[in-house]
Amino acid sequence: MITFLPNQSSAVLSPRGTRPGPSSRSSVAIAPAKSVGDRPPLRTVRSIFISDVHLGLRHAQVDRLLDFLNSHEPEHLYLVGDFIDARVLHMQPYWPPIYDRLLNRLAELAAEGTAIHYTPGNHDDYLRHADWPAIAQSDDVTVSEQFVHETVDGRRVVVLHGDQFDKVERQAHWLSLIGTFLYTLLLTADRAINRVLKWLRMKPRRISRYLKQTTKRMVQWVSGFQSKVRQHACANDCDAIVCGHIHIPTVRRLSPSSDHPDAKRPLYFNLGDWVENATAMVEYGNGELELIDFDHPDRIPPASTNTPSQATDQLTPKAAAIKRHLFTGMG
Repeated sequence: MITFLPNQSSAVLSPRGTRPGPSSRSSVAIAPAKSVGDRPPLRTVRSIFISDVHLGLRHAQVDRLLDFLNSHEPEHLYLVGDFIDARVLHMQPYWPPIYDRLLNRLAELAAEGTAIHYTPGNHDDYLRHADWPAIAQSDDVTVSEQFVHETVDGRRVVVLHGDQFDKVERQAHWLSLIGTFLYTLLLTADRAINRVLKWLRMKPRRISRYLKQTTKRMVQWVSGFQSKVRQHACANDCDAIVCGHIHIPTVRRLSPSSDHPDAKRPLYFNLGDWVENATAMVEYGNGELELIDFDHPDRIPPASTNTPSQATDQLTPKAAAIKRHLFTGMG
């Protein structure tokens, strides 16, 4: 897990037991990792940020996400794009019962007072074109191109999906559509290969993850992604920026451009995804931001001791309204 401590922007905790990656290559100072027992339990938290769930994709880890949301009660829940994968749903409709259980959980959270904010991405961009004042069917989810979240200690965090900074997505949309199709096939092949490797008691190979991350890094380089991210955070006078889209869990202090060496250096968080990874960010009651990697169970906070969710496969009226709301405008 990676932590952005309140009013201590130079302190970042690197994930324990992970190989060096984008997060650990940050130029900011590394603080000693806290043990699970030293950290306050994640039960009632101020905010949760998740991205790239890709409902509709058969390989989405919705069960793990539901377990996480079932044991946490945030004041704010940010769905940072590609929560619904309209591209895949158009190719092959897929909506198993667990998806409705997830929507029921969102309805429960809304009923308990959680403010749910949804910023669309490139796989659910139909939401960007809806006339919300005229057609809104639920007031439980607020949809907007971006949000500016203020932490409990007063820092400003701009939240958006991030495809706005992707040159390939903006200028070669057809290439992105082909990539979606090929990636879906690769995920299926990857899972089949790993079932065989497991039977042979061999170490699994994450071919799809490697290719996805390699491709996304190339896209970042071609697009000047992080430079655009820094500019956007500064333009909104924010101390940090939270994105999805890249699918690589990251926290990094962004460097200023050579033209403006004294410019603000906001923190950049990428939330990863719930397909190849299982990552989310939370804000504690003191303003601390922490990026959690659920692939490392020794670092997962204890579950809530409160009453567990009663979400079932049958959509409640409130959840059905949320579903209609989120599918508004999908062709």
